[in-house]
Amino acid sequence: LIGYEVYLPDWTQGILGLRASMAGFAVTPSSLMWIVGSFLAGKLLARTSPYRIINLSLFFILVGAIIMVLIPAYTPFVAFLGISMICGTGFGLTVTTSIISVQNEVKPNQIGVATSFNTLCRTLGQTLMISVFGIVMNMTMLRGVRQTDGTSLKMMDKLINPLTANQLSEKVLPHLRNILYNSLHNVFIVGLILIVIAYAANLADRRNKKQRIH
Repeated sequence: LIGYEVYLPDWTQGILGLRASMAGFAVTPSSLMWIVGSFLAGKLLARTSPYRIINLSLFFILVGAIIMVLIPAYTPFVAFLGISMICGTGFGLTVTTSIISVQNEVKPNQIGVATSFNTLCRTLGQTLMISVFGIVMNMTMLRGVRQTDGTSLKMMDKLINPLTANQLSEKVLPHLRNILYNSLHNVFIVGLILIVIAYAANLADRRNKKQRIH
């Protein structure tokens, strides 16, 4: 979630050269589809297990992550709206299902504490991973700048800001955008790996429950 919402706008601004308002609009469908995902989660919880719903939600997020890893740098803007809708549905399903599952695992007088702890864990996870994503992106940009003559990290800062990107020469602009693309690409690869780990964790939790039942 944090990797998507922070770094997808960087793609639309730094590579496609769009305004900040358009970059914000790129992630807007995810908020709308989050509502849809939450509604679907409520309906599905009455019919199937949280384990299956989480698998479904992770599938949506996995599809979005795979697309972001594979698409070329100059992907049309409309494609990002589609990615946003896919990821938003997955986010809504995941967060709603996890909260309700946590509430059902505890006694009624502990629901408030369990809900707060679930939110705290999610916030701490986002805080930790934004640092990890930042390290991955900065290391990739630093390596790219060192390998490309005539570029610098200050130029990368100008590139991400549409108001200052026009100060860069047309000669160096394609190289800077390629560096930014590779940096964002590595960030989304890390996100993809995390989704696969989440799948494994969900599967392991299911097996542990089956063993306790037997």
